[in-house]
Amino acid sequence: MPSYRPDIFAQRLGDSGCVVEQIAVEAEIPSTLFSEHTSEQLLKMEEFIVEQKRKKIRVRGYLIIPRGKVPRNHASLVLSGLFPDGTRIQIVQAGQ
Repeated sequence: MPSYRPDIFAQRLGDSGCVVEQIAVEAEIPSTLFSEHTSEQLLKMEEFIVEQKRKKIRVRGYLIIPRGKVPRNHASLVLSGLFPDGTRIQIVQAGQ
């Protein structure tokens, strides 16, 4: 994962030491949702999720945003614009 650095990354190992599950998280404030950096990070996250799925490793991807209707709508617009066919990245609002 040299080119993708999520804000938070964790993994769970099985008894044999193999990776069983991973979590990648991007946290954004409303003013950075439409930035080029955020778009790049989300594209890299989706690419990472797809690649890990090929390796049969379960990955959960999250975009954490502040509470509120406007940030939620903006985050949905960003994801639908980047991934018109859908994405595995889930939007989570802080405090949920």
